[in-house]
Amino acid sequence: MKTTQLTFISILILTGLLVSCASYHIEKGDEAYEYLQYSRAIHHFERVNDRKTTASITTKLADSYFRTGQIQQAKTLYVKALSDPFLAQKYRKPYAEVLIELGDYNEAKDQLSRHLDAYPTDKESQMMLAGINQLNDRYRDTTLYALEPIRQPEFVNAFSSTPFGNGIVFSADKEINGRRKTSSWTGNSYLDLYYIEKDPMGDWTEAVALDGKVNGRLHEGPASFSADGKTMYFTRSNYFKRKMEVNDLDENNLKVFSAKQVDGEWKELAEFPFNSDYFSCGHPALSADNLSMIFVSDMPGGYGGTDLYITFFVNNQWTQPENLGSQVNSAGDEQFPFIHENGEVYFSSNGHNTMGGLDVFVTQNNGSRWAKPINLNYPINSSKDDFGFVLKPGGREGYLSSARFSTDKIYTFKKFDPTFNLYGFAHIKGKKTPVENVRVEIESSTGQAIQLISKSDGTFHMDLTPNESYHLNCKKMGCFGETSELSTKGLIYSQDFYVDFEVEEIVINKPIVLKNIYYDFDKWFIRADAAIELNKLVKLLKDNPDIDIEMGSHTDVRGTDEYNQVLSENRAKSAVEYLIEQGIEKNRLTFKGYGEKVLVNKCKNNIFCSEEEHQENRRTEFKVTKIRK
Repeated sequence: MKTTQLTFISILILTGLLVSCASYHIEKGDEAYEYLQYSRAIHHFERVNDRKTTASITTKLADSYFRTGQIQQAKTLYVKALSDPFLAQKYRKPYAEVLIELGDYNEAKDQLSRHLDAYPTDKESQMMLAGINQLNDRYRDTTLYALEPIRQPEFVNAFSSTPFGNGIVFSADKEINGRRKTSSWTGNSYLDLYYIEKDPMGDWTEAVALDGKVNGRLHEGPASFSADGKTMYFTRSNYFKRKMEVNDLDENNLKVFSAKQVDGEWKELAEFPFNSDYFSCGHPALSADNLSMIFVSDMPGGYGGTDLYITFFVNNQWTQPENLGSQVNSAGDEQFPFIHENGEVYFSSNGHNTMGGLDVFVTQNNGSRWAKPINLNYPINSSKDDFGFVLKPGGREGYLSSARFSTDKIYTFKKFDPTFNLYGFAHIKGKKTPVENVRVEIESSTGQAIQLISKSDGTFHMDLTPNESYHLNCKKMGCFGETSELSTKGLIYSQDFYVDFEVEEIVINKPIVLKNIYYDFDKWFIRADAAIELNKLVKLLKDNPDIDIEMGSHTDVRGTDEYNQVLSENRAKSAVEYLIEQGIEKNRLTFKGYGEKVLVNKCKNNIFCSEEEHQENRRTEFKVTKIRK
């Protein structure tokens, strides 16, 4: 009895301890989650999730997994949350984001559609859905970039590289296995700025932290350098010496600092004049002439989470920042800008039509407004975060940061011009029978002249140059020639051009019917539909300046023979006058009216025919009367 009582008391004590322990972890997990300390939140919630699962723990743990890049774990818990009808609608959107990162676009599309049924004005979700619907466009030309990762095993995450000296400066964190202070968001070290360069063998050297006062006890992020390399602007957490600065809302925001290189070390730190304790400024990007800077901020008055702002260096100070506007900034986040030497601005966004997470876009100011951003597509972008896009001088190589394989890594890339091909096929008109030895004369707008000859299968091929226009002239002795115009100017994606050359022998005095050259009853004026077909004859005559033709016109049998003869002559004359108006020399043209003498169907006098059948006889033909030598 005494033993039983002791056992019962022990169970009560153990139960109390477990309840107390669970309450402790829930309290600490909630506190960490509220302060965006996701790594710590995971530590506490994982200890109670299996034995004291609640909707709050499930969703907060799912969010924490998502924010720290543990996507599969996040998916499992979001699926669990969606089984509760009271939670389903609220968590469809983050679940869809997880699905997109995992490449399950079909299920993500369904979840977003259902989310928008309940929240139809959610612009971020609208853009996410638009991104899925335009996914095929993201793969329209995968040849424009070639990526190669930079191996940096000592870092967990490395990103936002920028050219400096003989190498690059980037931001990175490391895994911590000791008592050193860690980031409560990731559980890794705080971010610092590092430098690497290539050795004489072409291998990347071991990374070294920047010397001086730049790297402190908290985060240092993306940096940008002046043209002479002596001034650096960089992002860091808001702290002074060893103390974290917070506002009265208990928030620690990011700020932009500048530093000067003195005797090989970075010193003389100074705050960017538009920093604030109440909003963040970061990701500074200097122009090549050092006279403008684009940075990221969530200051009041923006369009979404973080926006891009521009400031100019005038009279030795930075001007009041200007928002780049709604064409560039979305309801989501715009981050990681880079200003190319040609004025193009590259940045990342999760608020435009992305493949998932952050995608890289490019825009440019035409002097009065910013152009609509263009997605750089795959392979620059993926279903994960892609950001930190920078080009080296010359614009043919650069660096990219991407989380496409779980953690953030830096990639080098080479940029290629789009490729353009001309494929031609010469064949007998109206048939697919190939014609050999057709001469194709090609002249570019720069004056380059090229001649191709069709092969036995009738084909010919040529590589075309970007930003060029071409005039093609296809010829074969004794046949009608044909010209074509091609242009690759302004095209940013690879494309194939196809030219179909129909070979037709020139036979003197052989009538050739111009289809759809019809006239209204009792009229000889050129109708709009007839003008379309006559324009084809205009082109043929311009393509073959050595031929003369006769225009012949025919009527139906209604009316007297004499009247129809006059009517047909007026119609033929009207067609010739149209050709002259379009620039065809008068001395190459004659006309003749044939009245009702040459019919193409049964519709003779005293035979009933429909209006359509009569119209078949109201036609115009041409025939070659002479070939000038």
